[in-house]
Amino acid sequence: MINMLKIAAHQHFIVYVILLLCFGSSQAETLDIPKIAENALAATVYLEMTDNEEMTDNENKVVGSGFFVSPSHIVTNYHVIAGTVTGTVSRVDVNSPKKYPIRTYSDLVAVDQENDLALLRVEIPNITPLPLGDSERVRIGEPVYVTGNPQGLQGVVSDGIIGGIHNEKRRRFQMTAPISPGSSGGPVLNKEGKVIGVAFGTIEGGQNLNFAIPSEYVKALLEKTRLNVEVPTITAETYYNRGNMYVSLELYNAAISAYDAAIHLDPDYVNAYINRGVSKDRLDQHEDAIVDYNEAIRLDPNNILAYHNRGDVRRQLGEYTDAIADYDRAIQLRPDYVNAYSGRGKVNLQRDRYWDALSDFNVAILLDPNNAVGYHNRGIVYSKLDQYAKAMSDLDKAIRLDPDDAKTYMTAGAINLNHDQYKDAIDDYNAAILLKPDFADAYRNRGNAKMSLGQHAKAIVDYTWAIHFNPTDARAYLYRGVSKWVLGQASEAQQDWRTALTLQKQVGYPELVKLTEELLARAATGELEDIDLTINVSYNVR
Repeated sequence: MINMLKIAAHQHFIVYVILLLCFGSSQAETLDIPKIAENALAATVYLEMTDNEEMTDNENKVVGSGFFVSPSHIVTNYHVIAGTVTGTVSRVDVNSPKKYPIRTYSDLVAVDQENDLALLRVEIPNITPLPLGDSERVRIGEPVYVTGNPQGLQGVVSDGIIGGIHNEKRRRFQMTAPISPGSSGGPVLNKEGKVIGVAFGTIEGGQNLNFAIPSEYVKALLEKTRLNVEVPTITAETYYNRGNMYVSLELYNAAISAYDAAIHLDPDYVNAYINRGVSKDRLDQHEDAIVDYNEAIRLDPNNILAYHNRGDVRRQLGEYTDAIADYDRAIQLRPDYVNAYSGRGKVNLQRDRYWDALSDFNVAILLDPNNAVGYHNRGIVYSKLDQYAKAMSDLDKAIRLDPDDAKTYMTAGAINLNHDQYKDAIDDYNAAILLKPDFADAYRNRGNAKMSLGQHAKAIVDYTWAIHFNPTDARAYLYRGVSKWVLGQASEAQQDWRTALTLQKQVGYPELVKLTEELLARAATGELEDIDLTINVSYNVR
């Protein structure tokens, strides 16, 4: 039986809203961006909601944004408050803001589950609400501004453009402005500083997509408050949206629970199976992820994402033939699907089929010339084919497309290191460390480059930093021991090798175990000159 809750109307609120909507200035006035941001932040709030009275369960805490449409009412996404009991709301434009308590059902005024909207009564002093704009006049390419609380960072403004308008099931605006966890429910404003949408992010096949729910639905929701509004129980879509939020927060167990609930209510919910599979895969529950993708394919035999994602999992499990079959099927269903070519290229690269991998990455780049990961992976292939100049050209292109990706600099450094370009490798690792100061692998590999140049004292410093950030890095202990031995620190070198040997046996590095045992045996006699210490750095395919 569906439980229903009657919400009484608040007539004084409706009068205010109608005046706000109908008697605003008829002449559009463009505001400067700082003014838009100031007004928006002054009306934006941060919500923390939970399904228990004490708000003690961080795993099930739901965070989001909202904004005032009247001095005492906010709009947010329904999935932020659905299934919760209590929570707090606070302003985002002040330092150390006061948290005002709210109770979901007593403060809930109206909902529109179909459009993921909720209206709540919230009493915070000195609020100037945001005006609602005409979302029916929104056009592709026009600028937008979003305020919210991404990753719990309260009071952040981002900008972008309307990248697409979708009218399939419900009208939605796709945006380039980023929507991170915590920003769902925040206002999307036009250049006049008026709200033309409510922000929400979703996940399809593990990829984040940014949308706005048009403000026309907010206006319709406000009209509902003239009547008694029935609030139904939570829908499968609400649990699905919550699961997506948890995935964005990397709370994968909580995400799985939310998708479980969605599937319980709707056993044919294909996207819930797919995203539950994504969550399980990220928890290294690979076989269980395949079960979910199998079910998604059973329900929708032409689902491209399900085949692609299952191929990714099979690739991780070393089931290369089955992975290729999945990527082939995805390409058959959609010949321009870039990710399937990239996935198949990764399999071919891992199987040392470099020319086949090169062909796949060529197609991926042809379909998406701005695909930084495609250039990154093709650069690895060229390096494997001993085409150093082409490899570095591709890595340079990847860096130009995504200059803030430390991992690309790491790969460039590895290629330079493996081709004896030690000084260039050091420059690459410097860039990686600048972007990610706790990047243990970058310190270790930079140490390798310095050791290859005979800079053993400097190499020891880098290996020590690598161990500081990753105390279980057996290779850092091994190589630090080598540099210490060269500098005459025999006792300290042997201690590093013993530590490395213990760690190697724990994780299973048979080649390194053999090398380290030989180093320790030779150290006892003092004869280490003829041991091959050639360092080859592996590549991380993206």
